[in-house]
Amino acid sequence: MPSLAEIWRALHGAWRLAFLDTRGLADFDGSRSGGLRSFWAIALVLPLTVASIAIKQFFPGSEPAAPHNDLVELAGSLVAWLVLMAVMYGLVVWYGRVERFWLFVASYNWTQVPLTAVILLSVALFAGTSALVDPNADAETTPILASSVAHIAFGIAFTLQLGTLVYEWYVAWAALDSGVPLPIIVVLLDVVMGLGLSHISTAFA
Repeated sequence: MPSLAEIWRALHGAWRLAFLDTRGLADFDGSRSGGLRSFWAIALVLPLTVASIAIKQFFPGSEPAAPHNDLVELAGSLVAWLVLMAVMYGLVVWYGRVERFWLFVASYNWTQVPLTAVILLSVALFAGTSALVDPNADAETTPILASSVAHIAFGIAFTLQLGTLVYEWYVAWAALDSGVPLPIIVVLLDVVMGLGLSHISTAFA
């Protein structure tokens, strides 16, 4: 289990990377043991993910999900996390960057904490937008102020969602030091597995 000092350093490194400061990598323990300890980030990500799932219940047209659906989504996200790491290990070995693997693991895992917090914020903004303006309502009957605030909130939420993908790419780019293609694969894997998880969760509804 990582110490509080190690957690703080890792989150500080994630913060520095968010400002495109590659010196933030020095705050992560890139050893094998450090990479394995970084999986404790799941304990910080999990409650944020639960909060996001709960807020999504307030989206227009959504119905309260059955408890087993939420469990499927949570368990699926953890499995997808591990699958991504397994796939990336094979890719970095093939790409000749295996010596950077554990640094990638540590940086990827710890940066999921601020990433999940940003996603939670964007989900809350989306939910707030739907609360202010009924998507099915006539635009002429919607108050101008409410409509303006909703559009601003939607724009911020969309920008945050897009920013998480850019940030994830940058973290992989800095950690792997392998050029552009491999970090793109990291982001694509994350997106594809997220979509697959969403379909699986819907199938269990």
